[in-house]
Formats: sequence, structure tokens, C-alpha cells
Amino acid sequence: MTENVFAGFTILDHTRYLLGGYATQVFADLGAEVIKIEEISKGDLCRDDAPRINGVSHYFSALNRNKKSLSLNLKSKEGREAYLKLLGRADVVIENFRPGVMKRLGIDYSIEKKIKPGIIHCSLTGFGQDDPRSLKAFHDINFQALSGYLSLNGGKTSPIHFVDLSTAMVAVQSIMAALLQRKETGQGAFCDIRMFDSFVWWNSILDARYQFLGNGLTEDTLDFPVLAYNVYETADNGFISVGMLEDKFWDGFLSLNGLEELKPFKLSHPKEAPEAFEMVGKLFRSRTLDQWKKWLKDKDICAMWVMDKTDAVNYIMTENPGLMEYCHFPCTGETLQTRIPQLISTIPVSLKNAIPAPKLGEHNDVILKSLGYSEEEVLKMAETGACGLIQPCVSADKKEEEKEC
Repeated sequence: MTENVFAGFTILDHTRYLLGGYATQVFADLGAEVIKIEEISKGDLCRDDAPRINGVSHYFSALNRNKKSLSLNLKSKEGREAYLKLLGRADVVIENFRPGVMKRLGIDYSIEKKIKPGIIHCSLTGFGQDDPRSLKAFHDINFQALSGYLSLNGGKTSPIHFVDLSTAMVAVQSIMAALLQRKETGQGAFCDIRMFDSFVWWNSILDARYQFLGNGLTEDTLDFPVLAYNVYETADNGFISVGMLEDKFWDGFLSLNGLEELKPFKLSHPKEAPEAFEMVGKLFRSRTLDQWKKWLKDKDICAMWVMDKTDAVNYIMTENPGLMEYCHFPCTGETLQTRIPQLISTIPVSLKNAIPAPKLGEHNDVILKSLGYSEEEVLKMAETGACGLIQPCVSADKKEEEKEC
């Protein structure tokens, strides 16, 4: 079997929330050693996000399986020394501090490359290291607004954070590229990853449409919705999504429902063909969701009912085995996890042996001892506040035992 090269990589993760956690999850699941470097008092801020089970946040659980936690006080002499020792065996450092923070801590890229010339430093900021806007506070929704995207979305918030996700994906791509480059040159790299730039890249098709329309783009001039690519309500308030962009799907659907006269309006927008929209809407409202499900069962026309999350999770677990599974974790019991989608024949990825997201400082003892610290030295560091103590967690199994008693 081909050796998994990722098993030899160590990544030091200073990030918080979705932005960095989503990126480093890829490397952790591929087999790399990902060590979260956390503040000793609170750690990653997403540890506190509700809902929680036995003090474990859903947010933290989703993003941090297969990772380790080392809680250090990087402002202390002993904590910084321990970190620099760990840096000697690291391949990648990733952080999402504002520019200047790593330098003030004395652990910025200029220090890192002296210790490990081949180190790859990935910095995630709003607008880059040298842009003063990166010193201001911005969240995902603010970048969406600044890019023009929010004006095309009815000014609505989204259930997931698009800017964080786009940036995380760019970070993974950049780190992978830097690792490949290092293999040939031996040189490390600084990856200056910018949230705004990443999301503007995701908007590239919208921006091209803006220019091709004569430098103007509004909700009414987007590609969709059009008559054949839309969501329609059923008689019992369910919803059906249709994506019948090809003539064979659209024409076949209309013929089966006696609406052949609507064929020319396939790509019409609501304001261009209101009567056509009303006719198709009326058709979908003429049947319940279950009736449409039965009708669609043997049809190949790019239509699907809109599932709620319960239906969707059940569907995924049935039809896509291994993509989503309930993993038994001590603190949270049966815990829903989603596998990264990378399927590479030489690098097996599975949730079967997933390790739960670490407790704050859970790996302090083992990591510090691996760096040469004795038991007494580790205890002294904890006593002086150079490193943290493991945060206790009442296991889900223990909770059940207490209920039974």
C-alpha cells in the first residue's frame, strides 16, 4: 500500500471558528497531525457556541475531530519556548489573527523560518497583511455586503457562512500548492490568504454577467429564477425544485402535463412572463407533495422535492454510505459527523475511527513530554500558567449510568 504522506505532516492551528477549522479539518482527516494551539482560559471561541451536549459545542464538534489541543500561554517565557520547540517539527502554521499579532507574540514568519526554513505559514485576514482594512472588525455578512453579493440575495442572511467557506477552501489549495512547491525546492512560503479576495473569486460568474449586461446587475437580471429553473409550492405547502434547462427535460415535462404552449418561455424571468409562471405555479399547487413524489418517481427530468433536514440526513445516510455517520464519542454519545468529500484511492478517508474533537488542553501532557519536558516540568508549567489544565467532561455514557441509577 502506498504510504500516506500526510501522516508525516504536522500543522499548528492557531485559528478560531469556521474559517480555519474547516481548512485544517481536511488535513486532519487526510491523516496529518493537526495541533490546535489554544489560549489556556477559553481556547477556540466556538467551544462555547450553543447548542451543546455535556458542554461540547456542536460547532466545535463538527470542525475539530481527529485534532489535538495544546493550551499554552504564548505571552509567557515558558509557553513561548515550548511553542518554538514544537515549531521545529511543524510543516505548516495557520492563523487568523489580525496583522501584527504574531509578531508581537514573537512567533511570526520571520522567527519561524529561522527555526524551520521549510515552514509554510498560512495567514487568514480580511484584506491581506499590508491592507489597513485588515485591522478593522469584519464578519462574513460584512464581506458579502462589500462584494455586492448581498444586494443580489435580497439582503438576507444565509444559513452557512459563504465567505468563511470560500476562504477555507482557498487556504487548503494554497497550503497544498506550497507543500508541492517545497517538495521540489525545499523552500517554505508565506500564504497571504484574504477573505475578501476569496469571496470575490466565488463571485466571478456574477461579475462577468454584470459586465456583459453593460455594468449593471440586480436580482431581476440574474440568471435565475426562470420558468424552468425555480422552486414551486405544492398543494400542501411542500416545495419542488425544477432545473429543466435542457429542451428534452422541459418539453417532456410540459407535454406530460398538457402545457406545450409554455415551451418558448423556458428561460423567461418572472417579470417577462408572469402568466406562464402563474400557470406552472398552478400546476404544482394542483397536487400534494406526496402526489408529486409518486409522479416524479419514474421521471428523469431534473426535478426534486425540497427535503427538510431530517429527510435529507436520512437520505444521505442511506444513499451515500460513509459520507455522514453517527460516531460514538465519549462526551456527546452518538454524534453526527460529515466526512470530507475527498476520495483518493491511495489515501483512505473514513469516519469509522474518528477521534472526537479534543477537550481544551487534552494533549498538553503527551505533546510537551514528546518535546523533552519531564512530568515535573509539565506540572510546573501548569502551576505557573505557562500551559493549561485539561478541562473535564462528563461523558454521555456516564450521564446515562447516572440516570439508570
